[in-house]
Amino acid sequence: MKFIFYYLFLPLVSTVALLNPLRNKYKILNWIIKLNNKIILNSKTTSIKNVLILLPRCLQYFHCNYNLIYSIDNCHSCGKCKIKDILKLKEKYGIEIKVASGGNLAKMFVKEVNPDYIIAVACRPELILGIKEVYPYKVVGIPNIIVNKPCINTDVELSEIENILKRLTS
Repeated sequence: MKFIFYYLFLPLVSTVALLNPLRNKYKILNWIIKLNNKIILNSKTTSIKNVLILLPRCLQYFHCNYNLIYSIDNCHSCGKCKIKDILKLKEKYGIEIKVASGGNLAKMFVKEVNPDYIIAVACRPELILGIKEVYPYKVVGIPNIIVNKPCINTDVELSEIENILKRLTS
């Protein structure tokens, strides 16, 4: 059943949504992400040892001089983006966090870490593509918030990330 969802239904519905000229395409993409999250969170296993948070480069302050793709620990906690707050979640829950500049790097990080669960933050189309690309890894998706322009200084709701972490680690 999951195979049909990830290899037939998800690509078909997301393609239709992206080709849709109407403004409701984001509602369709949100629905797909919520459905995926429900499937993943309802199939939670009891022995979760390894959670990866996968973040897009666009969450980092655009003019920041520090390379977070190499290591998120390079963040100097200036407060111009939410990376410093996400680092607190790393300490609190003992999880791995990676910042990727694109899909291929994100896939490389997933293979490198080999997590039990992934919490992925990205724009809706990239999130859906990534969920499909790394299946059968279990990905819970959180769409990022476009503040001014796509791919520059985006935002994320930290409480969503932490709520998922609590649910996965409880």
